[in-house]
Amino acid sequence: MKRINKEKYNHVIAKDRGFTLIELLIAMMILAIGLLGIVRLQMQSGFGNATARHMSSAVNLARNKIEELKKLREYYIPTAGGAEIVDTDLVDPDSGNDLGDWTNPDHADGALLAEDGTPGGMFTREWNVVDNMPDANIKTVRVRVSWNEGSTPRSVVLETQIARKNLDYYQ
Repeated sequence: MKRINKEKYNHVIAKDRGFTLIELLIAMMILAIGLLGIVRLQMQSGFGNATARHMSSAVNLARNKIEELKKLREYYIPTAGGAEIVDTDLVDPDSGNDLGDWTNPDHADGALLAEDGTPGGMFTREWNVVDNMPDANIKTVRVRVSWNEGSTPRSVVLETQIARKNLDYYQ
């Protein structure tokens, strides 16, 4: 039988004893820092997803109101007026003209709307209709949906123009 020379392999055996406590602590610290970064990233992603969902719902609520107003004949589309006026001092950035006043949300008591448009949510929908702007026989409809994202107020504004239909054409 051959004898193993202990002196020749002694340095190899000594190195294979495992990790030192300092190596383990450093590895744990690096792992903890990496995990904290991933947790922070996931939290930010969740907040971003919630904001995107709310903004998408707000755009849908505004589009639904515009489509609802488009379905009405032009002389039935309500214009701003009466006791339901709330002045907002909005100015068109292109022309500098006053954009008119906003009516109370949904011409009602200002109840909050859910994402599907039913009462009881977090959204407020307001709109105004301005006659003969920018041209005669055109109504400009502007819909604003507002909500609070935590303590930050957010809003989406959509605008469209509805031309007067030639009623003689349909008779």
